[in-house]
Amino acid sequence: MTVFFHKKEKIGDLLVRQGKLQPNQLERALTHLESVPQGLGEILISLGFVSEEDILSALSEQYSLPIFTPHEDDSYLPLEISKIFHRTHPFVLVRRGEKNILVTHNPLDGDILSSVEIQTSEPFELQIALENDVKKIADDVYDLGLEDKEAEHYIADEADIDKLKDMASEAPVIKYVNNLIDTAVNRRASDIHIESYEGGQLIRFRIDGILHDYEIPPTSMQGAIISRTKLLAALDIAERRIPQDGKISMRIGGKEIDLRVSTMPSIYGEGVVIRILEKSSIILEMSNLGMSGDIEHQFRKLISYPNGIILVTGPTGSGKTTTLYCALNKINSGNNKIITLEDPVEYQLKGINQTQVRPEIGLTFAKGLRSIVRQDPDVIMVGEIRDLDTAEIAVQSSLTGHLVFSTLHTNDALSAVIRMIDIGVEHFLISSALRGVLAQRLVRCICPQCRTEKNNVSEHLGYTPEVGDFPMFTGSGCNHCSGSGYSGRIGIYELLTMTDAMCRAVAKGKNLGELKDVATSEGFREMFQDGLLKIKEGKTTLAEVVRVCRGISNGAL
Repeated sequence: MTVFFHKKEKIGDLLVRQGKLQPNQLERALTHLESVPQGLGEILISLGFVSEEDILSALSEQYSLPIFTPHEDDSYLPLEISKIFHRTHPFVLVRRGEKNILVTHNPLDGDILSSVEIQTSEPFELQIALENDVKKIADDVYDLGLEDKEAEHYIADEADIDKLKDMASEAPVIKYVNNLIDTAVNRRASDIHIESYEGGQLIRFRIDGILHDYEIPPTSMQGAIISRTKLLAALDIAERRIPQDGKISMRIGGKEIDLRVSTMPSIYGEGVVIRILEKSSIILEMSNLGMSGDIEHQFRKLISYPNGIILVTGPTGSGKTTTLYCALNKINSGNNKIITLEDPVEYQLKGINQTQVRPEIGLTFAKGLRSIVRQDPDVIMVGEIRDLDTAEIAVQSSLTGHLVFSTLHTNDALSAVIRMIDIGVEHFLISSALRGVLAQRLVRCICPQCRTEKNNVSEHLGYTPEVGDFPMFTGSGCNHCSGSGYSGRIGIYELLTMTDAMCRAVAKGKNLGELKDVATSEGFREMFQDGLLKIKEGKTTLAEVVRVCRGISNGAL
């Protein structure tokens, strides 16, 4: 038997008409549908706007289905269905006189309908009931033992959680976590990785972009270390099935430190990554970014324009946000209004209005950007252009007199233009709105304490590059750099400026190769060439430049 429904009215509108839900509550719940894998009814209940009984009554009216009420003469038909299936698809099949009744909380569950059709050739009537009531009847009738097992599981979890809370508050665990964070800060780590494997746990530090093993913590403390970190970040230590994000603020060695904590479940337990943000260490001056003189001059000129879009591209962790912060700090003169939309807000900038996106409540980049333009800004920074909606609003904002900064995840500057086209932005809009694209990577700097001279660059490349031949340097390793030969990082860049020739080429729909030819004729210099200049200045090594530029389309590699 196949069941067809003809909905008279959407459930949200029905609840509003019944007076059980306010229109603004419905609008708020609908915004969650984009980011939460739940139905509207589940969202309304979780927000506390309606009760389960309200939803049941609305479903009854919506699908013209009666609400099930048990009778004394009811009997229950046996079914050959696994207990696992019943956990996620609870239902019962009731015999009442000459009539069969299928009882479920979800009349749209096709798996239930199919299972019942397979097991019985007789017609049945569909009725609905509360989910907990259906589960209780199914448990009693079919002897599933669900409630007992779930209760035992719950009690075991509670005991485990209490134990972890106690351990996380013990002196050895507190001392271990504090020492872990102190060590990471002192070693200039940007991230702490606590990783769970089959054999236990491993802790690693990311220093100058490279992961280094720290140690394997004692087995008896491994669960408590994660719990301690989650407690500090005000996260739910009982929740180990879904990712969580939190924040810790502390003072270490007289420095204000912000720690961004992210947890992720894995098959062997939870993994935790702690991002270290040292407020006092960041100096938002463009001169500290390591741009070559001509690139910095051109970039300063771009950010002085009153309107247009400026994009910064590169992979995660390439310093895009810091570059944008430096640009905003430079133009923050006090007589203009600057608003940012970020995910997350990494550093708080004085005199700038900063907003963090929250997709779980519907505050996405696109929706936030729509609201920002109504706040009368002069300059807008949107953390990332991810879709056509965001891109179109950014373009329109730039064309109506705003200077817009944003980022894209592309390998190089020229690919950003193609990426915008692929997203769906028209060629002529890109040529009209885009001012320039800065692509960047971070390379490790040679340790100044152990820097030694090596052979000339031409001996390694096999040819003399455009910037000429010159001796190279390397770090031999010392106590200052923990034997790595590197200390700190610096940026290498390529800057595409939208000259008249480039604008015409983009408007005509030229392909990537043709755009590259036009850009080169206009003086565009690829990132690898900027890396060679950093090598020539003795700031980094050829191995570093090749490592970060590998995969970027240029003939030198």
